[in-house]
Amino acid sequence: MSGRARSERIDQLRGVAALAVVACHLGVSAYRDAPNEGGTPWPWLGFLLGFGYLGVPLFFVISGFCIHLPQARTLATAAPRAPEWRRFFARRFWRLYPPYLAALAVALALLALAGGGLPVSWRAVFAQAVLVHTLHPATFDGVNPPAWSLAVEAQLYLVYPLVFWLIARRGALRALAIVLAVTLGYRVALNFQPVPERFAGVAWELFLARWFEWVLGAVIAEWAVGRIRLPRAVFHPALAVPVLAVGVLLEWHKWHHGLYAMMEPVYGLAFAMLLCAVLARETGRDESRMARYLAGVGLYSYSLYLLHRPIQLALEPLARRVAVWSFVVEHDVPSSLLIMLAATPFVLWASRVFYRYCEAPSLRRSQRTWPTRPALADRPAR
Repeated sequence: MSGRARSERIDQLRGVAALAVVACHLGVSAYRDAPNEGGTPWPWLGFLLGFGYLGVPLFFVISGFCIHLPQARTLATAAPRAPEWRRFFARRFWRLYPPYLAALAVALALLALAGGGLPVSWRAVFAQAVLVHTLHPATFDGVNPPAWSLAVEAQLYLVYPLVFWLIARRGALRALAIVLAVTLGYRVALNFQPVPERFAGVAWELFLARWFEWVLGAVIAEWAVGRIRLPRAVFHPALAVPVLAVGVLLEWHKWHHGLYAMMEPVYGLAFAMLLCAVLARETGRDESRMARYLAGVGLYSYSLYLLHRPIQLALEPLARRVAVWSFVVEHDVPSSLLIMLAATPFVLWASRVFYRYCEAPSLRRSQRTWPTRPALADRPAR
């Protein structure tokens, strides 16, 4: 893998993941939360858009790779040293948390203007502000529902010192095996409902349920710096397709025999193979126009992840009003879908502006907190 400070391929994957999540939530608004009277046409499109949520496990794999890469480089030196954890967490804080709070304020303002008030309690807002909203079903969604994954990622950061210790002492592959055992053990246990039913949903989004996906990325970082070798099969993108297909198949059978325990780890494995294939083929040569566009989206993917859903939610009241217009009903105009589609360029533009004036200054602040040679981990996984 190239030793360049930035990886265009990683940015492209971020762009794909972010756009997939935007498409997923576009479909949620148009087909579930603000549909046309009698249902929105082309249900197959809503079905396909729903798979955009797979951008989340892809993000988790990328995050594990980018966070561990600088530490893997240190371990690969002749005199490896333990990370300075205080600085690590300070840098993560300044990199991610100020934009997160700013986006939360934007979400509050948009929803208050669109709906005349807040759809959730101030308790839920506070819980989301301090990233503990995923621990209780009453606060899980908050004012920006996709932020659940950011709370999970914060938990993953907190246990990263343990992951680093396992990799440094036991090796990357043994560490991965240990984490896989913990993740599957936890997910299988949840099938037997060891927690009260009202907490069953939030229990599936504790970091333990998604740990394997994240550590897969960290293991790939170990390969990227030459500390381990991986089977040649994982570098063939065509082989990731059947693994992904197994995950999709589990969508239809996930409640049978506890197969939900396997679904997201399988998706994580498929995206880890995709990441390996992408990194192995990074050449540094000029990319196509589409590749450059995706890399550009990847640059502000964290801002896009933070802002897209509040803007879509703010448009839902308008979509509901338009959906009952006589012309729309008489001619079966898919108004909700069209409104959400038309808003997407604005979502992208607003995210670029947010990146420039909010996220980029926070990035510079984090770099001053821990001045080191720029690396892929300087860029967010969201």
